[in-house]
Amino acid sequence: MVKLIIKFGLIIISFVVLFSNALLGLLFFFLLSLPVVRNAVLGRLPIKLKKSVTGNVYTYEYKNGLKMDIYYPSVKRKSYPFVLFAHGGGWISGYRRQPNNVSWYRFLNANGFAVATFDYRYGYFHYIEDILEDLKSAVSFLNENREHLLIKNLNLMGLSAGGHLVLYHAMRSSKEGKKDFDGHVVAWYAPCDLLDLWSMETSSLFARFSVATTLKGLPVRKKEDYVFYSPVAWVNPKVPPTMLVHGMKDDVVPYISSVKMYKKLRENGVQAKLRLHPKGKHGFEFVLKDPLTVKILYETVSFLKR
Repeated sequence: MVKLIIKFGLIIISFVVLFSNALLGLLFFFLLSLPVVRNAVLGRLPIKLKKSVTGNVYTYEYKNGLKMDIYYPSVKRKSYPFVLFAHGGGWISGYRRQPNNVSWYRFLNANGFAVATFDYRYGYFHYIEDILEDLKSAVSFLNENREHLLIKNLNLMGLSAGGHLVLYHAMRSSKEGKKDFDGHVVAWYAPCDLLDLWSMETSSLFARFSVATTLKGLPVRKKEDYVFYSPVAWVNPKVPPTMLVHGMKDDVVPYISSVKMYKKLRENGVQAKLRLHPKGKHGFEFVLKDPLTVKILYETVSFLKR
């Protein structure tokens, strides 16, 4: 009973903070979820790589002061399969050069992919549609420079909130007949239904704070927006092959969100793959070093190569 009262009190405090001081709120929730933040920022994939797997790294301004880095493999080729990588951070934090993200880029480089990673506006002072427009602009920048950048084909990938962004872009653009990439989609522990962040399966105050901040309200008043900006609501038969990965111990984004998405994809005849880790928490690939985690990492590469 005491724990319930404390948790309820923290939720009330969180929304007072939400509407009074966003920056203070971010610090507050980062402290509450310190293990998640620590794993996300300082984690590494459990695969040893040679230092030489990454060759040249170039930085571009793809839109109004927003930057994009492109990591090329050290092995020179006439063209490369590309992965546009969207970082996580609850739409309100994160950075393209975080060590955990860089470990993904190097892993993909080691397997022959060039990786484009970009910063996007945060949900504090911008709307979710603004963030999605940044992703769309990043895709447009790559398409407009395909020959110069040596792009063979373009895949989309994201972690957590970044996974939500790439899934939403892929689902909606396919449904509207405006798909602007020619590869596959991969999302690790992404909120496919934004209402799932308010379910009993998650105990993360940060997840609720970040989605309420980005959608500018709670589901009780903005349910239509929560539904509209959920990738699962846009699934259709034209969606490209999609892979979902989730840990079953995830208390930030419940794994049922990916299960729900997978079922909807299969119902629409989409080539889809779901991999669940029974012991995985949020960001588990940066913590666990077991054979299953390594296997899922290489299955992700194989999926992107197909």
